[in-house]
Amino acid sequence: MYGDLALQLVTSSHRSTLSTTPQLPLPKYALPLILSICLETRQLGQSITSAAEQHGQVSLSQDRSLVCNLTVQHLSARRNKRCLLAYLQTRVGGIKERWWDSGGSLAYLLSPSSSSSSTTGGDTSGMGSNSESEGTGDLRNNLSPQEIDFLRGYNNLMLDYKSDFLDVLDLTSSIDRPPSELMVDVRVLRDAGEVILESGERLDFRKGERFRLNRSGVERLIVQGYLEEV
Repeated sequence: MYGDLALQLVTSSHRSTLSTTPQLPLPKYALPLILSICLETRQLGQSITSAAEQHGQVSLSQDRSLVCNLTVQHLSARRNKRCLLAYLQTRVGGIKERWWDSGGSLAYLLSPSSSSSSTTGGDTSGMGSNSESEGTGDLRNNLSPQEIDFLRGYNNLMLDYKSDFLDVLDLTSSIDRPPSELMVDVRVLRDAGEVILESGERLDFRKGERFRLNRSGVERLIVQGYLEEV
């Protein structure tokens, strides 16, 4: 029946947004289903055009059954388009949220190792589980090429915007829990390698080690899931 594929797409998308809170999970981009919906929409458009050309204006004004048939096809095509737009808008919202959750780190988001952060706890949000998708932990593999281009463009736009006042405020810093003190005890959840802090100190963050450091120097690593407060 017309619209069944579009309904399946938006239903699956809605369920994925409810599978974890408050973050939006990003299942794998439903390319086969989207192509099927686009094909159905084009076929509906061709059917409407051919029927209108074949019967002419006189028949369209007199044959109520024909008018009803064309109206159903037209509304079905419009519904397909609206469902596709709703699906894409949900995906865009999830991509933006992922960017903010990672502290604005594009390299971290598109790296395969970022998938492991979904199981580490801390302030980092995990990719939602979805029984209908595979590999939901790897963001790069779950995005379409166009979505990756959007993510890179959004990253560049935000970097340009915040660069004018970065010395005063970092918009990508976490504000969920305001810091109660300048120093923080952290435990390394994942190997981060050698990191140069703002003070110039070099530290090799290895899994399981603990440190007491200036919060501002490691805030980004906490947001990205490499460290957690203890």
